[in-house]
Amino acid sequence: MTSIGEIPGGCKHLKHLLYPFHGSYPLKLWSKYRWWKNGNLKLKLSFLNKVKGWLTVIDRLGAPGDALITANVIRCIKKKYSHLKINCITPHPELIRFDPSIDSINCKESFYSFDSTYWELIVRKEKRENIIAHNLGRIGIDDHEYRAKFYLSEEERKWAKQLMDVFPKPVIAICTRSKETVKNWPLDHWVELIDSISPDFSIIQLGDDKEPVLENVIRFAGKHTMRESASLLSQANFFIGPDSLLMHVANGLDIKSIVIFGGSRPADCFGYEENINLATAPECSPCWIHDGYETCLHDIDCLRSLSVRQIVDAFKTNQLTKT
Repeated sequence: MTSIGEIPGGCKHLKHLLYPFHGSYPLKLWSKYRWWKNGNLKLKLSFLNKVKGWLTVIDRLGAPGDALITANVIRCIKKKYSHLKINCITPHPELIRFDPSIDSINCKESFYSFDSTYWELIVRKEKRENIIAHNLGRIGIDDHEYRAKFYLSEEERKWAKQLMDVFPKPVIAICTRSKETVKNWPLDHWVELIDSISPDFSIIQLGDDKEPVLENVIRFAGKHTMRESASLLSQANFFIGPDSLLMHVANGLDIKSIVIFGGSRPADCFGYEENINLATAPECSPCWIHDGYETCLHDIDCLRSLSVRQIVDAFKTNQLTKT
């Protein structure tokens, strides 16, 4: 276990779900014992699996995309230990609502628990290790599949299909903004890209209300929930965007994607092999900069150097037809 008592994603409403860590004796002895047992979790999983015991997997970092990463970790654990019952604690339960690998969501933390986190990779500015492999390696699981899954209801798909069937051209979904500045391709590049492809495609813009106002797009950004945005994305032929929630959702819906990484995060750590992952590697990369802690001193050159032509050329390697 790491960072005992840290609230997932800083969401205080989840605090009451966490197993208490007692700070004074004699109960502190019990807390230390539990901490020690969880520190040796890889030695306990076979037994827990045999007795159909409970394991809580905590989405410790807590960004929306981390909920889908955590669900990926859980599926890999279940692949090896199929009789385990798994409770997931996450700030974004709605994103994993229908995942059949998860037995409960946001129930109280069980005695045995595991943090889904890649904090260690951030600290050491990792260049290559995949985030799922990293998580599983901490509990002695060597086999992993880095693949998202996003489960929609039939009602959600029907709702989105009704909205999207009016578009006569193949649909491209875009999202231009991640919450981290160093992941965001320059706005003037987006404008040029949209001007280049809009004659041949219907472009829908997804994301939150922080998305810029753009011409030649159908704007859904800021008008829908994350699940509704995922439903709309399920009807698209292609997705273009940064390393963000919708990258994971698109992969989970089998939507082919172009993901603009730049140099802040390594594609080897986060990039799905099904995607076209566009990355650069200046001397300062990967920086893993987070807003509020560090600032890019190079005017995000790693993203500016990715040209519109590279995106358009990547397009030309894919045949797009309206579903």
